[in-house]
Amino acid sequence: MRSALLVLFALVAVVCAEPAPIKPEDLGYHLAWSDEFDGTNLDLTKWQTNYAPKVHPLGCNGELQAYAPENAIVRDGKLRLRADHSPREGMAYTSGMVASHDKFSQHYGWFETRVKLPHGRGLWPAFWLLPESRQWPPEIDIMEHKGSLLNHVWLTVHRPQPNTWRPKSDGQEWTGPDFTADFHTFAVDWRPDRVAWFVDGIERHQSRADADFGPMYVILNLAVGGQWDGNPDGDTPFPATMEIDYVRVYRLPDGAAPR
Repeated sequence: MRSALLVLFALVAVVCAEPAPIKPEDLGYHLAWSDEFDGTNLDLTKWQTNYAPKVHPLGCNGELQAYAPENAIVRDGKLRLRADHSPREGMAYTSGMVASHDKFSQHYGWFETRVKLPHGRGLWPAFWLLPESRQWPPEIDIMEHKGSLLNHVWLTVHRPQPNTWRPKSDGQEWTGPDFTADFHTFAVDWRPDRVAWFVDGIERHQSRADADFGPMYVILNLAVGGQWDGNPDGDTPFPATMEIDYVRVYRLPDGAAPR
């Protein structure tokens, strides 16, 4: 009887086990653009440290930071986006961001980063895509996080709707490990008819609908305060840091179909 129960438990474990992580190469993709952050300075041939003009009509969502180039720090093989409780440009905080507008954009493909997120109420790290055309929507949020909810991430696409600037949003709040305790990978597989989100190589959300958004560029930023997670409180640590190990973008060979 005991042996039979052990066999049953083993079968249940197999059925309930997570699928094997997927790599972009498994789907036929090859590396098109990347930054491994191996130098001592941010590569300005790849990145800007401010938003592109005309981001979208929602403005800054009540955020409290001014972005400063010196808050995007490359050291020891990592990019660190640092938020400080120091005023600038009428804002109470400074923080860091990088964006590839006017440097690199791509139409479809696999977009991935490996990152360790900061903890603390009012911290809003994100990895996302905006159209090089500057027309908003669309927007693909590969990962958004609230510093007060350590094991939650949000995976969202905002699509255009006819006759209004307000987007049609399709997203998933996904609960996993403590994303502030260690590094994790976040990626999207973006195709003409769908967007699929992967956390540590495992698909966690998929949105099937028209996704022909034109070329899009990459943004990583650490916002502070605003409408997402509220404003920092007395327990929010400063400086706070979003650590980025790499950013990699993959594409299919010309004429190839995805697997």
